[in-house]
Amino acid sequence: MNTTKILLRTFLILSVLFMTGLAYAQTDITSDTKLNMPNDWGMKSIEKAGLMKVNSPNPIPQNLLDQYKNAKLQHNESEKMRIGNEINKYLDHSPTVIEKPEEKTICIRNVPPFDPDWYNNDVLVYSGDVGYAGGYRQIDLKQGEDGWLYLAVNRSNVSGYHGSIALYRSSNGGANWTFISSFNNTTYYFGCITMLVEKRHATVDDSTRISIFFNQSTSTTFNDASLAYVSILRTGATFYAAQFAVPASGNKYEYPTACSDGMYYNTATYMHVVARECTNSGTQVGIRHFLTADWCISFSNALINTGFTDMYPSAAYSEKSTSTDSIYIAVERRLSSTDYDIRALITSEWPTAQCYVYYITSGSNVKYEKPCITVQQQQYSVPRRVLITCTRNNIARYHCSANGGQTWSVDLALGGLYQLADYTWCNSDSLTSGNGYLMACFVDQNGDSVTVRRGILGDLGNYLYKRNSVMSTGMLAPVCAIYKSGSNKYSAFAYAGQGPTNLYFNQENLQTGIRKLGEVPVKFELMQNYPNPFNPVTTIRFSINKDENVMFNIYDVLGNEVATIVNERLTANTYDISWDASSYSSGVYFYRIIAGDNVSVKKMMLVK
Repeated sequence: MNTTKILLRTFLILSVLFMTGLAYAQTDITSDTKLNMPNDWGMKSIEKAGLMKVNSPNPIPQNLLDQYKNAKLQHNESEKMRIGNEINKYLDHSPTVIEKPEEKTICIRNVPPFDPDWYNNDVLVYSGDVGYAGGYRQIDLKQGEDGWLYLAVNRSNVSGYHGSIALYRSSNGGANWTFISSFNNTTYYFGCITMLVEKRHATVDDSTRISIFFNQSTSTTFNDASLAYVSILRTGATFYAAQFAVPASGNKYEYPTACSDGMYYNTATYMHVVARECTNSGTQVGIRHFLTADWCISFSNALINTGFTDMYPSAAYSEKSTSTDSIYIAVERRLSSTDYDIRALITSEWPTAQCYVYYITSGSNVKYEKPCITVQQQQYSVPRRVLITCTRNNIARYHCSANGGQTWSVDLALGGLYQLADYTWCNSDSLTSGNGYLMACFVDQNGDSVTVRRGILGDLGNYLYKRNSVMSTGMLAPVCAIYKSGSNKYSAFAYAGQGPTNLYFNQENLQTGIRKLGEVPVKFELMQNYPNPFNPVTTIRFSINKDENVMFNIYDVLGNEVATIVNERLTANTYDISWDASSYSSGVYFYRIIAGDNVSVKKMMLVK
């Protein structure tokens, strides 16, 4: 009898766990939080009548979809591309527009790198005015599969040009930034930007291609705005640009957002761009989904007409183990002048008018605004972790799902309950070990501070309040990314200063970088750090007598790598490295340099 009771109790416990999905940490719960809600719980009566509008027939034959699914489950790149080309024939296509010579976006690469001496302040990546007329998404930050960080900024008031986007890269974790190129246009103003960084060949880092998508218009009001892109290799080579979508007369595109399946594929990478299509007066037309399966040469598209005013789409890719994979699109749905809710449109990666809707929030006289979504990219059989950040009556909140959207935990605290916020941003990393695989940030409504958090669902970690060292703007969203070096993960973010002007970057455990001294040595040498012992900053000098690929790492006494300072090719010279260990505990550390065939290791002591 006792055994039966134990088995019954175990069964009931397991049943409850199964019904509620994966468990969450509980530290971000507020009085408004609702845990493990079904994905249709927030549906309003006004929305029930519109359900049929998003369920038009799919034009793609089911046998092709089945073949495509099998190719993806086997991760067969060539078969994915072959079947994908067949499926593409059934879709509507938006031809790439050949712009007149005077309208073409040009690429400028001869601007020197900006390499400031910043130390304990934020890194100044770009100096100048930042765009804002086209919306609050004017900067983007990504870490590529090559391990480098990339920053794009939409510039304004650039002499001689209406539109100008600048692109930067960092090969040493954000300590120093190199200008790749600027993309300039004398005819079009550039609106909101969104960036993808994809490596085309698994073993060739220089195959990393940066693609920036944006809306553009000949007017600062962005009437009749079309969609365009610029694309370039990380080396600054092989640049191309085109306008790929022109709306119907009297319409415009706004708030483009991009995602891809690039984590899972190299050559067979499919990129997606989602944008709101509306009339020039702002009346909703629908959410337009674009797909390019050939690295921006051509685009297919479909219009998702939800029948509601769905604002500020934010898209993320989700690879699944069954059926076709999905694009998750978080939107701000305006049901009345006082009632805004967060909805997620789930549509196939193949552009179609069909979609499912997850009704995530439900409130009366509550405004949930400007969502940002991330879906953690992991092996396809793992349940998808989804994070959506937004503001709720100007308070930063987030909503999350541990099972791909089957159930949701709603209204968790992203910021303080009385900390007014304007804009939020979120990101994720595929590595779950060590936790800290989800990140979010927001800018306070007073416009002077950026708060950063990194953690897991239900517990996004410590509140790093006013992490910025320079006054931020309240007009634009900050951006964030998880910088991964080996198995270590760090919080990275960027923001525009007041004005908005200048672009700044900072990162958890950001090292103070490397400085070239201009002395060409006669031999390879690694010197002892000074001072030693130190607290908390020390300087390390090394010399290389020929151009080499250099790796410089710091390890704790157990041999764990705690920082990568240099991972790039350096010219023959003598260099100083400054390491700020303010976030590390006292003890013995080792630093090692590998330069070609030369290897050297030395010991140093941190005393606090």
